[in-house]
Amino acid sequence: MFKLTNLFKFAAVLAVIAVVGCQDRSNIVEPQGSFNSELSGLALPGVTLDSARISVYVGVVSGQTVNAHRITADWAEASVTWNSFGGAYDPAVIGSFVANSLGWRHIDVTALVENWIDGVYPNYGILLEQGVTSPTIYPSSEFATQDWHPLLKICYTTVAGSQCVTIQRPLAGTVEDSYIWQLYPNEIHGGLDRLWTGNVEGYEKQTLLRFSMPDFPQTAAIGDFVWFDENMNGIQDVGEAGVPGVTVNLYDCAGNFIATMPTDANGYYLFSGLTPGDYFVEFILPTGFFFSPQDQGIDDAVDSDANTTTGRTICTTLINGETDLTWDAGIYRETPPPPGCTHTIGYWKTHAGFGPQPDFVTQYLPIYLGTPGGVKTLNVTTASIAVNVLSQDVYGVASNGITKLYAQLLGAKLNGASGADLTDVAAAIAAADLFLATHDYLDWDGLTRADKNMVLGWQGMLDDYNNGLIGPVHCD
Repeated sequence: MFKLTNLFKFAAVLAVIAVVGCQDRSNIVEPQGSFNSELSGLALPGVTLDSARISVYVGVVSGQTVNAHRITADWAEASVTWNSFGGAYDPAVIGSFVANSLGWRHIDVTALVENWIDGVYPNYGILLEQGVTSPTIYPSSEFATQDWHPLLKICYTTVAGSQCVTIQRPLAGTVEDSYIWQLYPNEIHGGLDRLWTGNVEGYEKQTLLRFSMPDFPQTAAIGDFVWFDENMNGIQDVGEAGVPGVTVNLYDCAGNFIATMPTDANGYYLFSGLTPGDYFVEFILPTGFFFSPQDQGIDDAVDSDANTTTGRTICTTLINGETDLTWDAGIYRETPPPPGCTHTIGYWKTHAGFGPQPDFVTQYLPIYLGTPGGVKTLNVTTASIAVNVLSQDVYGVASNGITKLYAQLLGAKLNGASGADLTDVAAAIAAADLFLATHDYLDWDGLTRADKNMVLGWQGMLDDYNNGLIGPVHCD
């Protein structure tokens, strides 16, 4: 049986610890940052808890196994007693160590600390016990040598990297510790410089430890969605699905690369654990796709924010605790027209690079509407001129027969340039070109009825060709 007179040997034993114990100090990381005295009880967005470990220093060895338990009721160092505590701990052992030599002993409490942080359990600390066996003694947080105070070391990761913090009185945070003794069930021992577990004078002693949680960094998050924009309107419409596997990069607004990730199975992404500040997102376009028009509509939550050329968003400022889920990208698949079929003038107008669709027109220019060298021949040299012709609102109006002929003739020549067979309309094209070499849309009102019917005949035949009613099949 351990006699009370052995207490007087404690100081002598600690003189030995001063030599032996300091050799094992290298694994203790000094504290960083500031700390709260109470757990927040909230999950940590963007913070991944990597490890948590409670350490106590064995000052008097027993050779016994010491078990750790989760405490289930509140207590205070200045008032806790055996009776007031009332055995308020979970019987399940969360960790243990053998007190068979002087020095540090460690208990992995990662899962428990995560439950504290997430609010699964309140932070009432842990209890150390070894039953009614030969006792073990440890320096408490009141002990003169600070290095031997009990401590909790927590390591965690954010997008900025990994770091560890140590909570140890009086370096950082709040630490409560005490032992309780069955022999004197109403005595308070919280102010003493030692902690006990095991049998003393035939009655059990237990140690109570409670550490505050670090003040984890305030973080922010940015993200949201990449979707298949089926109608290419730059707005997330009902039924349009997300795109998995799209690479999304995050930069600060100085242009420094921060992080990258793919969209998930449903097209979503989220960069979390960010230091508040200024950021932008870059979407990497998959092969064969194009970005939807940027900033369409009035609702930022459902529009496409990617620049159609660079795939980058504008800069935005994230504040403490903010999660901004308004940064999206619409994409669509568009392939060049297959050879051998025809498209309408509407197709060529919308594929001239001025809408969400790519420019398939410029590659076939210039195209002459009229015999080259003709006095009134219209030379279509740019996609912009092509759109004006196909829109039938610049070179006359839609009621003007020559204006309509311009549009259908240009459409037929674009179809021919893209591989469609022009045999069935070759004569009409040649006749129209010859006519347009000496006539333009300003001449329409002065034409005879016969000439107007002739122009409308060419225009109608070319319209039928472009719609696939004569000649090759229509592409659609």
